[in-house]
Amino acid sequence: MSYIDKLVSQVLLVVKTFGLDEIIPVILSNGGNLIIHLAPYPIVARLANVITQEEANIAYKRLNRELQIARHLQIRNVPVLLPTDLVDAGPHNVDDTWMTLWNYVPPIELQRPSPSESVELVSKLSIAMKDFSEELPVLGVWERTCRSAARLMKNSDPRIQALLEMFHEVDKKMRLETSVFIPSHGDAHAGNLVPSTEGWIWTDFEDVSLMPAYWDLASFVGNLALFNGFKDPTLSYMLSNKEVILDPKAFTFALTARILMSTIGNLDYAFEGYGDLEFATQQLELAGDFISHINI
Repeated sequence: MSYIDKLVSQVLLVVKTFGLDEIIPVILSNGGNLIIHLAPYPIVARLANVITQEEANIAYKRLNRELQIARHLQIRNVPVLLPTDLVDAGPHNVDDTWMTLWNYVPPIELQRPSPSESVELVSKLSIAMKDFSEELPVLGVWERTCRSAARLMKNSDPRIQALLEMFHEVDKKMRLETSVFIPSHGDAHAGNLVPSTEGWIWTDFEDVSLMPAYWDLASFVGNLALFNGFKDPTLSYMLSNKEVILDPKAFTFALTARILMSTIGNLDYAFEGYGDLEFATQQLELAGDFISHINI
């Protein structure tokens, strides 16, 4: 029996104690988290893939924080994927890792949000995040990229070395301004908007962190800007709307950092055998030139 099969079996044993039986488990995703639809119930199990006890402790805090944030955002009328209310949402211990239980959202087709709708979704999220009062990691999502950057230092590709130079300069500057950081989703790109019968809803709050201003807007538009340039409709809308971007310099800094984070992280994961090397290489070919233009 594989590790995943064993974990799924343990999940079924745990949820059976809640009265959930005759489940047909459907694996929806297996990355940093194992995500299982507990069919026929409208419940999804989210489990942290961990190896050590230290990772398990971190996973507990992260999964518990995700539940708190989702409930916080619900109270503030932000469209968000919610923990299930059919049983205790957790976190529950499952074979030395942790599991939370969420509503299952059946796949449906929705028209992609327009630039103005996208900005409204992100802005509403960011405003509601500001008064989340529980402790959040400072630069939590960024620290993971610092570890990726350290691993890439041995890579001889001059494009990667040039990108790492930019990264270290941004990292130094970022750490001088932690006192003005704000609660952020951390990874608020369009892939973390899920289409539902109630419209687009936010999900995946594992990277919630205290980050620089405009981090969520920069996260949403980062790859769009990188691949489409300044003509990207959403980026153009942001830059032309002074009510959205009150401080262009701060937004440019956040966008630079977000593109660096995405490119370096994806390269590292690809080289380690976990990511899409073709996509990461495309990012690498575009990132240096784009960053130099946005910082003119």
